[in-house]
Amino acid sequence: MTELQEMFLFGTFIYYLFKGSLFVVLYIALVIVEKHARERQKQIQAYLRKKRAIERERWQVAYNLCGQQIEKQAALPAAKPLDLSQLINNPNSFTAYSSVNKRVCA
Repeated sequence: MTELQEMFLFGTFIYYLFKGSLFVVLYIALVIVEKHARERQKQIQAYLRKKRAIERERWQVAYNLCGQQIEKQAALPAAKPLDLSQLINNPNSFTAYSSVNKRVCA
């Protein structure tokens, strides 16, 4: 092997050694950053759970009142549609003032 070939092989070895070590260093840095990010995420989630629990206690009266109001609305009977004659004779209805021929509808 010539001296130039040996120099090329040595340079190639150094290149791949540098590339491999860079990969290992970046991978280790990624693992460390990911570990810190997961710990931070756990802290934030715990803080938000605590904050939501405090807000739930503060607004418990309002939540109860809202629930009672929804129950009252659910207990009301459903409104039934009016008959055609009730719509025509109803002074609050739009059709009472429209130009509908009452002989045809009645």
